[in-house]
Amino acid sequence: MDHMDAGFVGLERALMVKAKTLDRLTKEYTEAQKKLKDSSLEADKKTFLKAQVPKMETEIKTLKEALKSLLEEDELDPRGEYFVLAQKLIK
Repeated sequence: MDHMDAGFVGLERALMVKAKTLDRLTKEYTEAQKKLKDSSLEADKKTFLKAQVPKMETEIKTLKEALKSLLEEDELDPRGEYFVLAQKLIK
C-alpha cells in the first residue's frame, strides 16, 4: 500500500481495499488458468494451481458481492478512482 492510500477512511477505505484485492486476484486467476494449460509446467505446480483455483473463484465471487453492496452506498463519490475500478471489476 502506498502513502497516497492513507487518506481513505470508512467506506472509501473498504472500497479501496476490496477493489485492489479483487483486481490483483483476477490477474492472478487469469495467470493461473494460463499456467494450467501450459504443457511444460511441472506436475506438482499444476496440482498446486488446481487446488488454488477454486479458492480464487470463491474469493472473487465474495469480493464482487461485497463491492456491489458497497457501490450502493450513498456516501461514496461515483467519480472516485476506486469506485470506477470497482464498477469495472464487477461487470
